[in-house]
Amino acid sequence: MYKITFFAIMCLFVNTLFAQPKTEAVKTVPAVPVKIVPIVSTKELKKQLERNFKRKKYKAVLPIADTLLKRNKKDENVFWKKLGSEIYLKMDKQAIADLKKWYKNKDTAASVIALIPYQFDFAAKKRSGDIYVKSAMAWAPKNGIPYILYGAEFADAKKMDEAVKYAKKGYELLNEKYRKGFTSTYAGVLHMADKKEDAYKLLEDEMAAGNTTDDNAITYFSFYSTDERYQDGINKATEFIQKEPLSIFYIRRSLLYAKMGNSEKACEDAVTLRDKFEQYDYWLKRFDCAQVMAPVKPDAQRTYIYEVIFQDKLYDFRVTNPKVDMDNGISFKYKMTGEVGINGVVNISKEAIDTAHVQMNRFSNGNKDLTEETSVWISNAVFNELKTNGESYIHASVFSAQVFEVVTEDDPFYAVQVDDQTKYIKCLHIVSKSGDDSQELWINDDPKNPIILKMKLDFSIELKQIL
Repeated sequence: MYKITFFAIMCLFVNTLFAQPKTEAVKTVPAVPVKIVPIVSTKELKKQLERNFKRKKYKAVLPIADTLLKRNKKDENVFWKKLGSEIYLKMDKQAIADLKKWYKNKDTAASVIALIPYQFDFAAKKRSGDIYVKSAMAWAPKNGIPYILYGAEFADAKKMDEAVKYAKKGYELLNEKYRKGFTSTYAGVLHMADKKEDAYKLLEDEMAAGNTTDDNAITYFSFYSTDERYQDGINKATEFIQKEPLSIFYIRRSLLYAKMGNSEKACEDAVTLRDKFEQYDYWLKRFDCAQVMAPVKPDAQRTYIYEVIFQDKLYDFRVTNPKVDMDNGISFKYKMTGEVGINGVVNISKEAIDTAHVQMNRFSNGNKDLTEETSVWISNAVFNELKTNGESYIHASVFSAQVFEVVTEDDPFYAVQVDDQTKYIKCLHIVSKSGDDSQELWINDDPKNPIILKMKLDFSIELKQIL
Protein backbone atom coordinates (compact mmCIF):
# COMPACT_ATOMS: atom_id res chain seq x y z
CA MET A 1 0.00 0.00 0.00
CA TYR A 2 2.73 2.48 0.96
CA LYS A 3 4.46 1.97 -2.45
CA ILE A 4 1.27 2.90 -4.33
CA THR A 5 0.77 5.96 -2.12
CA PHE A 6 4.35 7.09 -2.63
CA PHE A 7 4.07 6.59 -6.43
CA ALA A 8 0.86 8.67 -6.57
CA ILE A 9 2.49 11.50 -4.65
CA MET A 10 5.49 11.46 -6.98
CA CYS A 11 3.22 11.59 -10.05
CA LEU A 12 1.33 14.52 -8.59
CA PHE A 13 4.59 16.28 -7.82
CA VAL A 14 5.94 15.79 -11.36
CA ASN A 15 2.69 16.95 -12.98
CA THR A 16 2.59 20.02 -10.79
CA LEU A 17 6.22 20.78 -11.47
CA PHE A 18 5.87 20.62 -15.26
CA ALA A 19 2.58 22.55 -15.20
CA GLN A 20 4.24 25.69 -13.72
CA PRO A 21 5.50 28.59 -15.90
CA LYS A 22 9.28 28.60 -16.06
CA THR A 23 9.44 32.18 -14.82
CA GLU A 24 7.63 31.47 -11.56
CA ALA A 25 9.33 30.01 -8.54
CA VAL A 26 8.09 26.71 -7.32
CA LYS A 27 6.58 26.94 -3.90
CA THR A 28 7.94 24.55 -1.30
CA VAL A 29 5.22 22.23 -0.07
CA PRO A 30 5.71 20.41 3.22
CA ALA A 31 6.17 16.66 2.68
CA VAL A 32 3.14 14.50 3.41
CA PRO A 33 4.13 11.84 5.96
CA VAL A 34 3.78 8.34 4.52
CA LYS A 35 2.81 5.56 6.91
CA ILE A 36 5.17 2.62 6.40
CA VAL A 37 3.51 -0.74 7.05
CA PRO A 38 6.24 -3.16 8.13
CA ILE A 39 6.35 -6.55 6.37
CA VAL A 40 6.51 -9.44 8.83
CA SER A 41 9.24 -11.87 7.87
CA THR A 42 8.36 -15.38 6.70
CA LYS A 43 10.31 -16.84 9.61
CA GLU A 44 8.27 -14.86 12.13
CA LEU A 45 4.99 -15.73 10.42
CA LYS A 46 5.85 -19.43 10.57
CA LYS A 47 6.52 -19.10 14.30
CA GLN A 48 3.13 -17.46 14.74
CA LEU A 49 1.50 -20.19 12.65
CA GLU A 50 2.97 -23.00 14.75
CA ARG A 51 2.24 -21.21 18.03
CA ASN A 52 -1.40 -20.55 17.20
CA PHE A 53 -1.95 -24.06 15.83
CA LYS A 54 -0.43 -25.60 18.96
CA ARG A 55 -2.68 -23.44 21.13
CA LYS A 56 -5.70 -24.44 19.02
CA LYS A 57 -6.32 -20.87 17.91
CA TYR A 58 -7.40 -22.06 14.51
CA LYS A 59 -9.12 -18.85 13.41
CA ALA A 60 -5.82 -17.02 13.90
CA VAL A 61 -4.01 -19.66 11.83
CA LEU A 62 -6.01 -19.07 8.65
CA PRO A 63 -4.91 -15.52 7.66
CA ILE A 64 -1.30 -16.30 8.56
CA ALA A 65 -1.38 -19.45 6.42
CA ASP A 66 -2.93 -17.51 3.51
CA THR A 67 -0.13 -14.93 3.66
CA LEU A 68 2.56 -17.62 3.76
CA LEU A 69 0.99 -19.54 0.87
CA LYS A 70 1.00 -16.37 -1.23
CA ARG A 71 4.74 -16.23 -0.67
CA ASN A 72 5.27 -19.95 -1.28
CA LYS A 73 2.26 -21.79 -2.65
CA LYS A 74 4.06 -25.17 -2.38
CA ASP A 75 4.72 -25.05 1.38
CA GLU A 76 3.15 -28.35 2.42
CA ASN A 77 3.44 -27.79 6.17
CA VAL A 78 1.62 -24.46 5.94
CA PHE A 79 -1.06 -25.98 3.72
CA TRP A 80 -1.76 -28.78 6.20
CA LYS A 81 -1.85 -26.36 9.14
CA LYS A 82 -4.44 -24.35 7.24
CA LEU A 83 -6.36 -27.48 6.25
CA GLY A 84 -6.27 -28.85 9.80
CA SER A 85 -7.59 -25.55 11.13
CA GLU A 86 -10.44 -25.58 8.63
CA ILE A 87 -11.33 -29.14 9.63
CA TYR A 88 -11.24 -28.37 13.36
CA LEU A 89 -13.41 -25.30 12.70
CA LYS A 90 -15.81 -27.56 10.72
CA MET A 91 -15.21 -25.58 7.52
CA ASP A 92 -15.65 -28.84 5.66
CA LYS A 93 -16.62 -27.50 2.23
CA GLN A 94 -13.64 -25.16 2.20
CA ALA A 95 -11.29 -27.94 3.31
CA ILE A 96 -12.52 -30.21 0.53
CA ALA A 97 -12.17 -27.43 -2.06
CA ASP A 98 -8.62 -26.75 -0.89
CA LEU A 99 -7.69 -30.43 -1.20
CA LYS A 100 -9.07 -30.56 -4.74
CA LYS A 101 -6.89 -27.58 -5.69
CA TRP A 102 -3.79 -28.90 -3.92
CA TYR A 103 -3.81 -32.37 -5.49
CA LYS A 104 -4.00 -32.12 -9.29
CA ASN A 105 -4.63 -35.85 -9.71
CA LYS A 106 -8.30 -36.56 -9.01
CA ASP A 107 -7.69 -40.07 -7.65
CA THR A 108 -5.09 -38.79 -5.22
CA ALA A 109 -7.34 -35.95 -4.10
CA ALA A 110 -10.28 -38.31 -3.61
CA SER A 111 -8.19 -40.76 -1.57
CA VAL A 112 -6.89 -38.02 0.71
CA ILE A 113 -10.35 -36.48 1.12
CA ALA A 114 -11.84 -39.87 2.05
CA LEU A 115 -9.12 -40.44 4.65
CA ILE A 116 -9.71 -37.15 6.49
CA PRO A 117 -12.35 -38.54 8.90
CA TYR A 118 -9.85 -41.22 9.95
CA GLN A 119 -6.84 -38.92 10.17
CA PHE A 120 -8.77 -36.55 12.40
CA ASP A 121 -10.57 -39.28 14.35
CA PHE A 122 -14.11 -38.11 13.67
CA ALA A 123 -15.56 -41.26 15.27
CA ALA A 124 -14.11 -40.41 18.69
CA LYS A 125 -15.65 -36.95 18.41
CA LYS A 126 -18.99 -38.42 17.24
CA ARG A 127 -18.68 -36.35 14.09
CA SER A 128 -19.94 -37.58 10.74
CA GLY A 129 -17.44 -37.91 7.92
CA ASP A 130 -20.09 -38.36 5.23
CA ILE A 131 -19.39 -35.04 3.50
CA TYR A 132 -15.77 -36.05 2.92
CA VAL A 133 -16.43 -39.57 1.70
CA LYS A 134 -19.34 -38.59 -0.54
CA SER A 135 -17.33 -35.72 -2.02
CA ALA A 136 -14.47 -38.12 -2.71
CA MET A 137 -16.76 -40.63 -4.44
CA ALA A 138 -18.27 -37.87 -6.58
CA TRP A 139 -14.83 -36.43 -7.46
CA ALA A 140 -13.35 -39.77 -8.58
CA PRO A 141 -16.19 -42.32 -8.99
CA LYS A 142 -13.86 -45.07 -10.23
CA ASN A 143 -11.54 -44.85 -7.23
CA GLY A 144 -12.36 -47.72 -4.88
CA ILE A 145 -10.71 -46.29 -1.76
CA PRO A 146 -13.55 -43.91 -0.76
CA TYR A 147 -16.10 -46.70 -1.17
CA ILE A 148 -14.22 -49.19 0.98
CA LEU A 149 -13.64 -46.57 3.67
CA TYR A 150 -17.31 -45.68 3.58
CA GLY A 151 -18.10 -49.35 4.04
CA ALA A 152 -15.81 -49.48 7.08
CA GLU A 153 -17.60 -46.44 8.51
CA PHE A 154 -20.96 -48.19 8.14
CA ALA A 155 -19.47 -51.28 9.81
CA ASP A 156 -18.41 -49.22 12.82
CA ALA A 157 -21.99 -47.91 12.99
CA LYS A 158 -23.28 -51.53 12.88
CA LYS A 159 -25.09 -50.88 9.58
CA MET A 160 -23.85 -54.07 8.04
CA ASP A 161 -25.88 -54.21 4.80
CA GLU A 162 -24.56 -50.82 3.70
CA ALA A 163 -21.10 -51.75 5.00
CA VAL A 164 -20.83 -54.85 2.81
CA LYS A 165 -22.37 -53.07 -0.19
CA TYR A 166 -19.85 -50.21 -0.24
CA ALA A 167 -16.83 -52.24 0.89
CA LYS A 168 -17.44 -54.86 -1.81
CA LYS A 169 -17.85 -52.23 -4.52
CA GLY A 170 -14.72 -50.42 -3.40
CA TYR A 171 -12.64 -53.60 -3.21
CA GLU A 172 -13.69 -54.61 -6.73
CA LEU A 173 -12.81 -51.16 -8.10
CA LEU A 174 -9.28 -51.27 -6.71
CA ASN A 175 -6.42 -52.32 -8.92
CA GLU A 176 -4.17 -55.16 -7.80
CA LYS A 177 -1.64 -52.87 -6.13
CA TYR A 178 -4.16 -51.04 -3.97
CA ARG A 179 -6.27 -54.13 -3.36
CA LYS A 180 -3.36 -55.69 -1.46
CA GLY A 181 -3.28 -52.68 0.83
CA PHE A 182 -7.00 -52.81 1.62
CA THR A 183 -7.54 -56.55 1.94
CA SER A 184 -7.52 -56.39 5.73
CA THR A 185 -10.09 -53.57 5.73
CA TYR A 186 -12.48 -55.47 3.48
CA ALA A 187 -11.97 -58.68 5.46
CA GLY A 188 -12.69 -56.79 8.67
CA VAL A 189 -16.01 -55.59 7.28
CA LEU A 190 -16.91 -59.13 6.20
CA HIS A 191 -16.10 -60.51 9.64
CA MET A 192 -18.18 -57.85 11.38
CA ALA A 193 -21.05 -58.62 8.99
CA ASP A 194 -20.92 -62.25 10.17
CA LYS A 195 -19.50 -63.41 6.85
CA LYS A 196 -16.72 -65.00 8.83
CA GLU A 197 -15.76 -67.83 6.51
CA ASP A 198 -15.30 -65.34 3.67
CA ALA A 199 -13.22 -63.10 5.92
CA TYR A 200 -10.90 -65.89 7.10
CA LYS A 201 -10.49 -67.28 3.57
CA LEU A 202 -9.78 -63.90 1.98
CA LEU A 203 -6.87 -63.17 4.33
CA GLU A 204 -5.60 -66.72 4.44
CA ASP A 205 -5.41 -66.83 0.63
CA GLU A 206 -3.69 -63.42 0.54
CA MET A 207 -1.03 -64.47 3.05
CA ALA A 208 -0.53 -67.83 1.36
CA ALA A 209 0.13 -65.87 -1.84
CA GLY A 210 2.85 -63.88 -0.08
CA ASN A 211 0.92 -60.80 1.02
CA THR A 212 2.04 -61.17 4.62
CA THR A 213 1.79 -57.54 5.65
CA ASP A 214 1.47 -56.76 9.34
CA ASP A 215 -2.06 -55.44 8.75
CA ASN A 216 -3.16 -58.70 7.15
CA ALA A 217 -1.60 -60.87 9.85
CA ILE A 218 -2.90 -58.72 12.70
CA THR A 219 -6.44 -58.67 11.29
CA TYR A 220 -6.43 -62.38 10.45
CA PHE A 221 -5.32 -63.54 13.90
CA SER A 222 -7.56 -60.98 15.62
CA PHE A 223 -10.48 -62.95 14.15
CA TYR A 224 -9.35 -66.03 16.09
CA SER A 225 -9.05 -63.96 19.26
CA THR A 226 -12.46 -62.30 18.81
CA ASP A 227 -14.10 -65.64 18.08
CA GLU A 228 -12.21 -67.23 21.03
CA ARG A 229 -10.71 -69.82 18.70
CA TYR A 230 -7.35 -69.54 20.42
CA GLN A 231 -6.01 -73.02 19.70
CA ASP A 232 -7.10 -72.86 16.05
CA GLY A 233 -5.27 -69.55 15.70
CA ILE A 234 -2.16 -70.99 17.36
CA ASN A 235 -2.22 -73.94 14.97
CA LYS A 236 -2.50 -71.61 11.96
CA ALA A 237 0.31 -69.41 13.21
CA THR A 238 2.47 -72.52 13.62
CA GLU A 239 1.71 -73.53 10.04
CA PHE A 240 2.79 -70.13 8.76
CA ILE A 241 5.94 -70.23 10.92
CA GLN A 242 6.90 -73.59 9.46
CA LYS A 243 6.54 -72.19 5.93
CA GLU A 244 8.01 -68.75 6.59
CA PRO A 245 9.24 -67.95 10.13
CA LEU A 246 8.39 -64.24 10.22
CA SER A 247 8.35 -62.27 13.46
CA ILE A 248 4.71 -61.23 12.95
CA PHE A 249 3.60 -64.87 13.17
CA TYR A 250 5.52 -65.41 16.42
CA ILE A 251 3.98 -62.22 17.82
CA ARG A 252 0.43 -63.23 16.95
CA ARG A 253 0.95 -66.75 18.30
CA SER A 254 2.40 -65.46 21.56
CA LEU A 255 -0.60 -63.16 22.02
CA LEU A 256 -2.99 -66.07 21.51
CA TYR A 257 -1.03 -68.13 24.05
CA ALA A 258 -1.33 -65.24 26.50
CA LYS A 259 -5.09 -65.00 25.85
CA MET A 260 -5.36 -68.70 26.74
CA GLY A 261 -3.43 -68.08 29.94
CA ASN A 262 -0.46 -70.13 28.75
CA SER A 263 2.26 -67.71 29.87
CA GLU A 264 4.99 -70.33 29.54
CA LYS A 265 4.42 -70.73 25.80
CA ALA A 266 3.92 -66.98 25.34
CA CYS A 267 7.28 -66.38 27.00
CA GLU A 268 8.97 -69.01 24.81
CA ASP A 269 7.88 -67.07 21.73
CA ALA A 270 8.95 -63.82 23.42
CA VAL A 271 12.45 -65.24 23.90
CA THR A 272 12.54 -66.18 20.21
CA LEU A 273 11.48 -62.67 19.27
CA ARG A 274 14.25 -61.22 21.41
CA ASP A 275 17.01 -63.56 20.30
CA LYS A 276 16.22 -63.99 16.59
CA PHE A 277 14.33 -60.84 15.60
CA GLU A 278 15.92 -58.12 17.74
CA GLN A 279 12.65 -57.36 19.50
CA TYR A 280 14.67 -56.87 22.69
CA ASP A 281 12.74 -57.37 25.95
CA TYR A 282 9.47 -55.79 24.81
CA TRP A 283 7.38 -58.96 24.59
CA LEU A 284 9.05 -60.55 27.62
CA LYS A 285 8.02 -57.52 29.67
CA ARG A 286 4.53 -57.48 28.20
CA PHE A 287 3.92 -61.11 29.19
CA ASP A 288 5.48 -60.62 32.63
CA CYS A 289 8.07 -63.31 31.90
CA ALA A 290 10.34 -64.46 34.70
CA GLN A 291 13.35 -64.09 32.38
CA VAL A 292 13.20 -60.30 32.71
CA MET A 293 10.85 -59.42 35.55
CA ALA A 294 12.11 -58.60 39.03
CA PRO A 295 10.95 -60.79 41.95
CA VAL A 296 8.65 -58.36 43.77
CA LYS A 297 5.87 -60.72 44.73
CA PRO A 298 4.44 -60.33 48.25
CA ASP A 299 6.02 -63.59 49.45
CA ALA A 300 9.50 -62.85 48.02
CA GLN A 301 12.08 -62.87 50.82
CA ARG A 302 14.46 -60.23 49.52
CA THR A 303 16.38 -57.14 50.49
CA TYR A 304 15.44 -53.95 48.66
CA ILE A 305 18.31 -51.47 48.48
CA TYR A 306 17.34 -47.83 47.87
CA GLU A 307 19.69 -44.94 47.19
CA VAL A 308 18.77 -41.80 49.14
CA ILE A 309 19.91 -38.22 48.56
CA PHE A 310 18.90 -35.97 51.46
CA GLN A 311 20.45 -32.57 52.18
CA ASP A 312 23.46 -33.41 49.99
CA LYS A 313 24.03 -36.68 51.87
CA LEU A 314 24.10 -39.97 49.96
CA TYR A 315 23.31 -43.24 51.73
CA ASP A 316 21.41 -46.53 51.38
CA PHE A 317 18.01 -47.34 52.81
CA ARG A 318 17.49 -51.09 53.07
CA VAL A 319 14.22 -52.96 53.48
CA THR A 320 14.69 -56.62 54.43
CA ASN A 321 12.33 -59.61 54.16
CA PRO A 322 9.04 -57.68 54.30
CA LYS A 323 5.85 -59.48 55.26
CA VAL A 324 3.25 -58.09 52.89
CA ASP A 325 -0.44 -58.80 53.36
CA MET A 326 -2.59 -56.04 51.86
CA ASP A 327 -5.64 -57.39 53.71
CA ASN A 328 -4.09 -57.42 57.19
CA GLY A 329 -0.98 -55.21 57.27
CA ILE A 330 2.74 -55.02 56.50
CA SER A 331 5.88 -55.48 58.57
CA PHE A 332 9.49 -54.88 57.51
CA LYS A 333 12.97 -54.35 58.87
CA TYR A 334 14.86 -51.26 57.77
CA LYS A 335 18.42 -50.00 57.99
CA MET A 336 20.14 -46.80 56.87
CA THR A 337 23.85 -46.91 56.09
CA GLY A 338 26.65 -44.37 56.36
CA GLU A 339 26.59 -41.55 58.89
CA VAL A 340 22.85 -41.99 59.44
CA GLY A 341 23.29 -45.50 60.81
CA ILE A 342 19.82 -46.23 62.15
CA ASN A 343 17.66 -49.32 62.02
CA GLY A 344 14.44 -50.80 63.30
CA VAL A 345 11.15 -52.47 62.41
CA VAL A 346 8.07 -50.82 60.92
CA ASN A 347 4.61 -52.32 61.44
CA ILE A 348 1.73 -50.95 59.34
CA SER A 349 -1.70 -51.77 60.75
CA LYS A 350 -4.63 -53.25 58.85
CA GLU A 351 -6.50 -49.92 59.06
CA ALA A 352 -3.55 -47.92 57.75
CA ILE A 353 -2.79 -50.25 54.86
CA ASP A 354 -6.45 -50.14 53.93
CA THR A 355 -7.23 -46.40 54.01
CA ALA A 356 -4.21 -44.16 54.76
CA HIS A 357 -3.35 -41.28 52.41
CA VAL A 358 -0.37 -40.09 54.46
CA GLN A 359 3.20 -41.34 54.03
CA MET A 360 5.75 -41.63 56.84
CA ASN A 361 9.03 -40.77 55.09
CA ARG A 362 11.08 -39.53 58.05
CA PHE A 363 12.82 -42.18 60.15
CA SER A 364 14.44 -42.10 63.58
CA ASN A 365 16.21 -44.99 65.26
CA GLY A 366 13.97 -47.74 66.57
CA ASN A 367 10.64 -49.37 65.83
CA LYS A 368 7.51 -47.72 64.43
CA ASP A 369 3.88 -48.84 64.70
CA LEU A 370 1.83 -47.01 62.08
CA THR A 371 -1.95 -46.83 62.47
CA GLU A 372 -2.78 -43.79 60.28
CA GLU A 373 0.17 -43.75 57.86
CA THR A 374 1.94 -46.07 55.49
CA SER A 375 5.65 -46.18 54.66
CA VAL A 376 7.44 -47.62 51.60
CA TRP A 377 4.06 -49.01 50.48
CA ILE A 378 0.90 -47.13 49.52
CA SER A 379 -2.52 -48.09 50.87
CA ASN A 380 -5.26 -50.03 49.13
CA ALA A 381 -7.33 -46.86 48.95
CA VAL A 382 -4.62 -44.87 47.17
CA PHE A 383 -3.82 -47.70 44.75
CA ASN A 384 -7.48 -48.26 43.86
CA GLU A 385 -8.08 -44.52 43.33
CA LEU A 386 -5.07 -44.30 41.02
CA LYS A 387 -6.22 -47.30 39.00
CA THR A 388 -9.89 -46.32 38.90
CA ASN A 389 -9.86 -42.51 38.77
CA GLY A 390 -6.34 -41.84 37.51
CA GLU A 391 -5.56 -39.68 40.54
CA SER A 392 -5.39 -39.67 44.33
CA TYR A 393 -4.65 -37.35 47.24
CA ILE A 394 -1.35 -38.24 48.96
CA HIS A 395 0.56 -36.52 51.76
CA ALA A 396 4.07 -37.73 50.84
CA SER A 397 6.20 -34.67 51.60
CA VAL A 398 6.35 -33.08 55.06
CA PHE A 399 5.85 -29.72 53.37
CA SER A 400 2.66 -30.31 51.40
CA ALA A 401 -0.04 -32.77 50.47
CA GLN A 402 -0.86 -33.07 46.78
CA VAL A 403 -3.30 -34.57 44.33
CA PHE A 404 -1.26 -36.94 42.16
CA GLU A 405 -2.29 -38.05 38.68
CA VAL A 406 -1.16 -41.07 36.67
CA VAL A 407 1.16 -40.32 33.75
CA THR A 408 0.77 -42.55 30.70
CA GLU A 409 4.11 -44.06 29.72
CA ASP A 410 5.09 -45.71 26.43
CA ASP A 411 7.34 -48.06 28.39
CA PRO A 412 5.86 -48.40 31.91
CA PHE A 413 8.70 -50.48 33.32
CA TYR A 414 11.19 -49.62 36.03
CA ALA A 415 14.71 -51.09 35.65
CA VAL A 416 16.50 -52.50 38.68
CA GLN A 417 19.52 -54.71 39.31
CA VAL A 418 18.71 -58.20 40.60
CA ASP A 419 21.66 -60.49 41.28
CA ASP A 420 23.78 -58.41 38.86
CA GLN A 421 21.21 -58.60 36.05
CA THR A 422 18.87 -55.88 34.80
CA LYS A 423 15.27 -56.79 35.55
CA TYR A 424 12.02 -54.87 35.24
CA ILE A 425 9.05 -53.93 37.36
CA LYS A 426 5.81 -52.73 35.81
CA CYS A 427 5.04 -49.46 37.48
CA LEU A 428 2.63 -46.57 37.89
CA HIS A 429 4.24 -43.18 37.42
CA ILE A 430 2.33 -40.43 39.23
CA VAL A 431 3.00 -36.70 39.30
CA SER A 432 1.56 -33.96 41.52
CA LYS A 433 -0.93 -31.74 39.71
CA SER A 434 0.42 -28.59 41.36
CA GLY A 435 3.07 -26.88 39.25
CA ASP A 436 4.36 -24.94 42.25
CA ASP A 437 5.54 -28.00 44.17
CA SER A 438 6.41 -30.76 41.73
CA GLN A 439 6.48 -34.23 43.26
CA GLU A 440 6.77 -37.64 41.61
CA LEU A 441 6.38 -41.28 42.64
CA TRP A 442 6.89 -44.60 40.86
CA ILE A 443 4.91 -47.52 42.34
CA ASN A 444 4.83 -51.25 41.63
CA ASP A 445 1.69 -51.81 39.55
CA ASP A 446 0.45 -54.73 41.62
CA PRO A 447 -2.45 -54.45 44.08
CA LYS A 448 -0.98 -57.27 46.15
CA ASN A 449 2.34 -55.47 46.61
CA PRO A 450 2.18 -51.73 45.76
CA ILE A 451 5.69 -50.96 46.98
CA ILE A 452 7.14 -47.53 46.17
CA LEU A 453 10.08 -47.79 43.78
CA LYS A 454 11.15 -44.18 43.53
CA MET A 455 10.22 -40.76 44.91
CA LYS A 456 11.22 -37.21 44.06
CA LEU A 457 10.07 -34.97 46.90
CA ASP A 458 12.14 -32.56 48.97
CA PHE A 459 14.58 -35.48 48.87
CA SER A 460 15.02 -38.35 46.41
CA ILE A 461 14.96 -42.10 46.93
CA GLU A 462 15.09 -44.81 44.29
CA LEU A 463 15.28 -48.59 44.31
CA LYS A 464 18.61 -49.61 42.82
CA GLN A 465 19.06 -53.25 43.70
CA ILE A 466 17.25 -56.34 44.95
CA LEU A 467 19.23 -59.05 46.69
